[in-house]
Amino acid sequence: MRRATVEDLPALRGLWQLECLPGHELEKRLTEFHVVVRPDGWVIGAAGFRAQGSQALVHSLAFASPAQAAEGRGPLWEHLLALARAQGVARLWAEGATARWPGADFGPATPAQLKRLPPAFGSPRAAWHTRALVDEEAAAQAWEKEFAALLEHRQEQAERVRRRAALWKLLAWGVAALFFAATLWLMGLLWRTAPRSPRR
Repeated sequence: MRRATVEDLPALRGLWQLECLPGHELEKRLTEFHVVVRPDGWVIGAAGFRAQGSQALVHSLAFASPAQAAEGRGPLWEHLLALARAQGVARLWAEGATARWPGADFGPATPAQLKRLPPAFGSPRAAWHTRALVDEEAAAQAWEKEFAALLEHRQEQAERVRRRAALWKLLAWGVAALFFAATLWLMGLLWRTAPRSPRR
């Protein structure tokens, strides 16, 4: 399993044609594709993976033959799952044949889940299937807790900076006062020790 490269385009075009997928459109999204490669270098399968925040779209699953699909689907799915988890994805989306990927455990999306569908993935009116990778409510609470901790840390830092600035201001006033006092003392000393002209 690896990310597709420009050299894989001829093989990908053939796979997309077999599955009646819009190859011209998918070519523009080459960087989204991951391929299954035989030891001899032949690309036998591919799927697109597009992450957006905590959501990811799995799309355009294609294999050269049913036998190769049976062999390569499992490893490709594990590869995409690992990729999703590495990128912090909480929910996967799929439609069409990709949603029927054996072992992927996609289920029909509920109206509440469809509200979370990123617009870039497509219309919410499509027959979307989805799968949660983490408990999204728990993840949201953990994120809120982490955000609150970060906010508190920032406030503590700001308070430390404010106290430090106040201390430096106080020190600056103290140094200025000492300098002023020393100047007055020195002027007084000079005045007392200065030679005076005799009185007539």
